[in-house]
Amino acid sequence: MRMLGYAGRILYVDLSRGRIEREALDPELVSTFIGGAGINQRLAYDLIPPNVDPLAPENAIIFGAGPFSGTIVPGSSELSITFKLPLSEGIATSCGGGHFPLMLKSSGYDHIVISGRAPRPVYLKILNDDVELCDARDLWGLDGWDTVDELRGRHGPCSVIPIGLAGENLVRISVTFIDKGGTVGYGGLPAVMGSKNLKAIVACQGDREIRVAHPLRLQRAVDRMMERVMSYRMRPTLIEGGTYSMTTGWLGALAEVDVDAWDEIHKKSRKTLACPSCPMGDKELVRLTEGEYAPMVGYMTDFMAEWESSGNTYLDSHNRAVYRRDKFNRDGVCKCNYGNLMDMMVSLYNQGIITKEDTDGFGFETEPDYDTSLRLIHMISHREGFGDLLAEGGLRVAQRIGSGAEKHLLHIKGCAQFIEPRIDGFHSMAFCQMVHPGRPHYAPGGIGIYIPGRPIDMHIMHARRIGMSEEAIERIFGPDSYNVGRLTKHALDWYSLFNCVGQCHRLYIHRFHGMESFIEFYSAITGVEVTPADLLKAGERAWNMYKLLNVRAGFSRKDDRAPEAWFEPLKMHGKEWRMRDYFGHAIITREDTERALDDYYDESGWDRETSFPTDEKLKELGLEGFPLKC
Repeated sequence: MRMLGYAGRILYVDLSRGRIEREALDPELVSTFIGGAGINQRLAYDLIPPNVDPLAPENAIIFGAGPFSGTIVPGSSELSITFKLPLSEGIATSCGGGHFPLMLKSSGYDHIVISGRAPRPVYLKILNDDVELCDARDLWGLDGWDTVDELRGRHGPCSVIPIGLAGENLVRISVTFIDKGGTVGYGGLPAVMGSKNLKAIVACQGDREIRVAHPLRLQRAVDRMMERVMSYRMRPTLIEGGTYSMTTGWLGALAEVDVDAWDEIHKKSRKTLACPSCPMGDKELVRLTEGEYAPMVGYMTDFMAEWESSGNTYLDSHNRAVYRRDKFNRDGVCKCNYGNLMDMMVSLYNQGIITKEDTDGFGFETEPDYDTSLRLIHMISHREGFGDLLAEGGLRVAQRIGSGAEKHLLHIKGCAQFIEPRIDGFHSMAFCQMVHPGRPHYAPGGIGIYIPGRPIDMHIMHARRIGMSEEAIERIFGPDSYNVGRLTKHALDWYSLFNCVGQCHRLYIHRFHGMESFIEFYSAITGVEVTPADLLKAGERAWNMYKLLNVRAGFSRKDDRAPEAWFEPLKMHGKEWRMRDYFGHAIITREDTERALDDYYDESGWDRETSFPTDEKLKELGLEGFPLKC
């Protein structure tokens, strides 16, 4: 009998042999790891060799949907993808929203495992039991958006995960999108797909029903949540102006443009896009109807922190920023890691470590201007000239240059940071960048508080919302402070649970979810009655499996170390910024970050010296059969 809330099968695709196999989803696997990222990471323990070259055929790519996926739970459209990253050589799970989990389960599958290397370019088409490796030679050379459009024309209704030029050319700082909207694959997933001659994965709308145990109970739980969603005072701002409008207050202190003017221009050009079951719609389609580059249509996850000043008018500058972001997305070059590279290039150039002779004639006295940026994106995605080196990512570029170049790169585990704690403060999301397995990430550290300076009572309210015990709350929170390392452990267990059930963690929907609603959703869908402790333990178990994958791949406490640049002043826009605590009081030192690591490992039940999960912790979680070493 099929488990309620699940499609019930895993699809295995061996590209080298052209072999496609199906396997029933093991109920014990479900009871232990729930689904989504949890089952992905358990499968990865057996299927991704820890020391494999990320671009070798043996590096499997594992896709997973959760039990919430394909249901009416608000925001339950998150897909988890687990693979070994070409950029950091860690094993990471990347998550993004879109129609893919719904489509995948409608064809009868919860997970896909892809291994091997096809002898020629192919794409994988999934429609019920009709699973086929299709010839993609005519698609090779298309950018990501054109690939999606072509495959939708052939197989729609469907969901598509494509690669662009950067993926085809094995660019380590490549990234891709689900349905042109949900960003996935930070650290080089498209390069892994390109190394396998895999142009895209297409999940078509199947005819399999996703059955839930108690439909009326689920509907009532959703209705209760939707009352709060629809009364959220900032929802109209998000619907009208997207993430840019939501963050104008924060951007005003940092931007080099008139934020309010840009906000009005962007509102007129954008249209809200939402994943299935999401009532917020924080992704967007941008349609330029006047000014430079018009007419043009672009898709993006968000438009935060975008500015440009090279146009003749604010409208032209805005349009240029849209076009540049579209260029990043179409080609599949990660904007975050590109910016990290450019910061290093400017520092190296001004120190005389590199010259124009080393860079195909590019001068890096300052950050590249608009036209230069477009040229560099093209050169990176096509691996042309100096772009061939940049395509390797910051750490490899620095190692190739030598002369102490690595000291000029701000990186964590070889990857760009997401948020700058010298501006935002040393809070749980900044700290999370240090301890996230295999690669940096910030979102898992959030528990509902994203703006610095909120009162402690609000933090405690959110801690209770996610199921933290009163004993843990008393240990972590003081009258006017909190322990960053210890709090982050609980935030990560909560985030891990989101990824196991297939729930979006973006702040605009995350803020409405809590342990009480999770219990109702999970039990109504699966028919299994659970407690907060049950669900949090499952999230913790999956997170420890995530950690084990990276311990076996060679990561330890040394890789969680804070970048040296964090302890130096950041000079920007005529101001000097230093890393301070969440409330902006004390300046954070190296010793403070090391103590935070001690506290995080201690709260997690991991060894302080190595960062490895202890035998006691593994036994507590039922993971004692999974050795730390191969």
